Amino acid sequence: MTRVALFHSCVVPSNFGQIKIIWRVTDSKLVRIFLPRQLHLFGSSAYKSAITVKVPIGAVGRACQKISTLLRGKPVGFDLNILDWSVTSGFQKGVLLTENRIPRGMVSTYGRIAERIDKPGAARAVGNALAANPFPLIIPCHRAIRTDGSLGGYAGGIDMKKKLLELEGIEFDNCSRVVTKKIW
Repeated sequence: MTRVALFHSCVVPSNFGQIKIIWRVTDSKLVRIFLPRQLHLFGSSAYKSAITVKVPIGAVGRACQKISTLLRGKPVGFDLNILDWSVTSGFQKGVLLTENRIPRGMVSTYGRIAERIDKPGAARAVGNALAANPFPLIIPCHRAIRTDGSLGGYAGGIDMKKKLLELEGIEFDNCSRVVTKKIW
């Protein structure tokens, strides 16, 4: 009996470590991106039976190439139609789409994002939605910081978040707080 795969995966190598991209076979929609510090979660995820593809083609292949380019510090744009939004709640999707509007080279705070989605006072909920972002790098959740300029959390780790922001031209003080006035 042959096994029918529901998901495929590929690995995008980077200076941060391996990034695992998971997509649904039937429609090539991305369902999850595991950053290097999250790879231990892959084995216990619903996607652990994904068949690994060495070189993805089509829209998935282009997305993987763009992720690689982004991680080298080059600006890229992603087609969000490749994402399977059904893996998010309505609130989380609103947060992620708002986060995606933060221009490269700028940051915003969890509180400001909450205000932009008409949920003032929901900074913690915004942070939780970003922490569970299934599409990191494509949805640049590394651009959200705390009100005091400190980085807050990041699924890929604070070092990766800081480096991604530095690649976009964000500057830090000696306490690793954002000093740029480029707040969105």
